[in-house]
Amino acid sequence: MKKIIIILFFLCPFLLKAQYGKEVIANASQQLYVYLGSFAPNDASNYQKMKVEILGGAWESYQTGETVFYISNRNELRITKFTNGGLSDRYSLHAYNNPNGNLDFYLITNSWTAMAVKSCMLGGNAIQLITNTVSETLPSGLVEITPLNIRPIQTSDHDGNMAINMASTDANYKLSVNGKIRTKEVKVEAANWPDYVFEEGYDLGTLKGLESYIKVNKHLPGIPSAKEIEANGIAVSEMLKLQQQKIEELTLHLIEKDKLLSIEKETNKKQQAQIDSVIKELTNMKKNRRSRS
Repeated sequence: MKKIIIILFFLCPFLLKAQYGKEVIANASQQLYVYLGSFAPNDASNYQKMKVEILGGAWESYQTGETVFYISNRNELRITKFTNGGLSDRYSLHAYNNPNGNLDFYLITNSWTAMAVKSCMLGGNAIQLITNTVSETLPSGLVEITPLNIRPIQTSDHDGNMAINMASTDANYKLSVNGKIRTKEVKVEAANWPDYVFEEGYDLGTLKGLESYIKVNKHLPGIPSAKEIEANGIAVSEMLKLQQQKIEELTLHLIEKDKLLSIEKETNKKQQAQIDSVIKELTNMKKNRRSRS
């Protein structure tokens, strides 16, 4: 058992290295072409698929992630891209029409590139690991396909930021999504909830002042305008707080109005009682006059 463990210990680095087909190292002045594989012409019998895996990208430690391309060309050329742990700007994917009718794929390096590459093909009788070769020039006769439409599906960087259907992450957000999100529940944490509206001394303002502000600005005070929201979007927790503040202010205005209405009703009730009393007295006076006559 001990011998097996020792053998595995020494074999691990070689087994790990074997997971990738080619190591590509380039300095500042080198532009290298890494052959990834070829597709047969697009026709009714073409079901080929290619997977390209790239580890790293630059000499620097911040580019230690892995990028995977999935490629097929049945009916149309379709390329999707997944990046985990960091984008790299030291290589790019290119496709070329070959004079023999095939479609060839290459990675092209630019400056201080350090990466490991592996590509495999679904086609023929089995999934085949492609022999990746590196050269300083492209074969003659290749015609590049431009623009090459690469669809980013998922992207994450070395800081843990993630983007879906976006080519790059945003350092200001842990998750960025280009599209709709469907979920059963979202919990948003917020601080400084606006219950301070109910504290003594809060400047509620008047409805007349609010009306004047709305006429001039076309939105509620403290709430972003339509143009601001279109330009900058909405921070959900902040907007919830602002809306809650307005709800609480509206509640206080309603309470105040209800008090005024109650006072007005009581006043009206007293006035009506006085009117009824006067009417009763006048009626009695008329009756008394008739009885005397």
